[in-house]
Amino acid sequence: MLLNTQKKILHTTLFLLAIFCYQSAYSAIAPDAGTMMQNFALTVPKLMKLVTATAYVMGIFFLYKGVAGLKQYGESRTMMSSSHELKGPLIMMIVGTALLYLPSSVEVGLNTFWTEPNPYGYVSNIMTDPWSLIIQDGYLIIQLIGTIAFIRGLVMMTHMAGHSSQPGTFGKALTFMIAGILCINLYDFLNVINNTLSLGLS
Repeated sequence: MLLNTQKKILHTTLFLLAIFCYQSAYSAIAPDAGTMMQNFALTVPKLMKLVTATAYVMGIFFLYKGVAGLKQYGESRTMMSSSHELKGPLIMMIVGTALLYLPSSVEVGLNTFWTEPNPYGYVSNIMTDPWSLIIQDGYLIIQLIGTIAFIRGLVMMTHMAGHSSQPGTFGKALTFMIAGILCINLYDFLNVINNTLSLGLS
C-alpha cells in the first residue's frame, strides 16, 4: 500500500517537472491558432499525396472486386442462376476507375459546376497581413477535407452494389461528392454566393 502511494507521488512529481521544463523552454514561443493553422497547412501537400495514394489503392481493390463479380455473374448465368446481378460489378468497376483516376474525376466534377474552375484563385490575392495568411491556410485545409469527402462519396456508392443496400445511399453519396467539389473550389463558390446575394465582400 505504501509502495503504491510512493509510486503515485513519484509519477506526479515527474509529470509536474516535465510540464515545468516544457513551459520554461517554450514560454517565449508559445504557439497560437494562426501558427497551428500555418504548420498544419504546410503538411497539407503531403497529406494530399497520402490521400491520393490511398484512393489509388482503393480503386485497384474495387476494380478487382468488380472483375471478380463479373466472373461470378458469368458463371451464374451459365448455370441459370439469378442470385447475382450485373449492377454490383458495374458499380464496383465505375467507382474503382473513378478512384484510380482521382485527379481527372475531381476535374470533371469541377467542370460540371464551373466553366473555368480556379481552386487556387486565392493565391493570386496574396497579402502579408496575418488574417489573409490564416484565410489562405484555411482554404488549403478545406480543399483537403473536400478531397476526402469526394472520395468518401465514391466509396459510399459501392454500398449500392450489395443486395442489402439501405435506401437513400445514392443521395448520401451524391451529397458527399457535391460537398467535396464545393469545398475543393471554395474560393469560386464563395464568389458565386457573394455575387448572387450582392454582399459586397472582396
